[in-house]
Amino acid sequence: VLVVGSGPVGIVVARRLAEHGLSVTVLEAGTAITTPPGSHFRNQPRIRENPDGYFAAIAPYLKPVSDPAKQADLPGAFESALVGGWGVLWTNNCPRATEFERWEAMTPHEWEHWYTEAEDMLQVVPTPTANSRTGTNIRERLQRILAHEGRTLCDLPFSGRVLPSGDFYYNGPWDFLEAATPEVRSRISIRSGMWVNRLRLEESRVTGVDVEVAGKKSVALNASAVFLAGGATGIPRLLHRSGIRPAALGRGISFHALLFGQMILDPDLCPSADATDIAPRLWIPPEIESPWHLMLLRDTCPFPPAEEIENPHRLLEVQGFLSMEFQDENAIVIDEKEELGFRFTLSNVDREHMRAMESDVQCLLGHLGRWRRGCESTWLPFDNAHMAGTCRMDRPDWEGVSNSSGKVHGFENLYLTSVGLFPVPVAENPTLTAVALALRTCDQFVT
Repeated sequence: VLVVGSGPVGIVVARRLAEHGLSVTVLEAGTAITTPPGSHFRNQPRIRENPDGYFAAIAPYLKPVSDPAKQADLPGAFESALVGGWGVLWTNNCPRATEFERWEAMTPHEWEHWYTEAEDMLQVVPTPTANSRTGTNIRERLQRILAHEGRTLCDLPFSGRVLPSGDFYYNGPWDFLEAATPEVRSRISIRSGMWVNRLRLEESRVTGVDVEVAGKKSVALNASAVFLAGGATGIPRLLHRSGIRPAALGRGISFHALLFGQMILDPDLCPSADATDIAPRLWIPPEIESPWHLMLLRDTCPFPPAEEIENPHRLLEVQGFLSMEFQDENAIVIDEKEELGFRFTLSNVDREHMRAMESDVQCLLGHLGRWRRGCESTWLPFDNAHMAGTCRMDRPDWEGVSNSSGKVHGFENLYLTSVGLFPVPVAENPTLTAVALALRTCDQFVT
């Protein structure tokens, strides 16, 4: 079996298929930037010592999806090609989608089962910062306010672990493979520098792929089945280039608009500067009346501050994720040269939710402290972060690119495993949900 893409979803797919006894080759266009290959970039000492230098450190590995004119509606859209994919750069936050955001692909019991399987595969810790003194104080201050509104403040599930020093260890695809048995790992081959140009088709089957090796020569690889895990923009591009162009491809896209800021907590919420504490990682799940996902954590900040702070425990980032409404006219556009662009406009519902979310954040965070000067909350440029719907699966009211199991319509052995499969807006970080769907696809394939 061939798996295209070595990010978290691709590696999980490879491991699951190998656990069923299959021989799997993972194809990755990029090269390794971490040691071991596929381990997380943030585990480096220099990033731990200066977490706010993280965005500048990874900037060389990100490239725009297209030229500025083609992505003017999403000016911050980018791609990367690395061993480990986005899994060497991700934030590792793994909350489940709330029940009202789940769709008809599975029964409620099946959703719970596959989420549990995904959490085990990603080594998710449900309460990584339960012993955070700052986090406990934040929870106590906000819980009563949120409870009055029918909302909750929870620990944010995390793929990784807390080290004895209080720092975080971030899991990457390398860790997911290391957790497999030696026998399973022996069935998996990861080949980097392999750019998949197109799928090789024969009637209703995919017979393999054409690959450009290290930018020099093309080779043909045969396969009994192909799983595409190349990301929400890479998959539509490859399908289109291969002549697979169903009407739903790239249409109805959604993504997360991100409201970001860094604040200075009231001093009574934090220990002194010389004390040891675990940085908080908390989240406020979306509700029907407030369908946005708020994370309160000390993670990393892209803004240059205009004031210094003596006690680092007082710093807290606020990240608000708001899913854009699914509209059929919002789409990925692929031209005759196979260049990709975006067409997107905000709906009235999007604008209303953005205003409500801004107000909610200002009100809630006013109980904790104030914005750090230069780091006040602002909407980041629209990009393709957590983009969904680019190769959406079926729903009762529309036909997608694939069925509810991820199998591409019209093909016996071509499967999609991606956030791009989501046919509805989901406010939470999407990796756990994508992995849950992918594991289900793998198990249905082998049976």
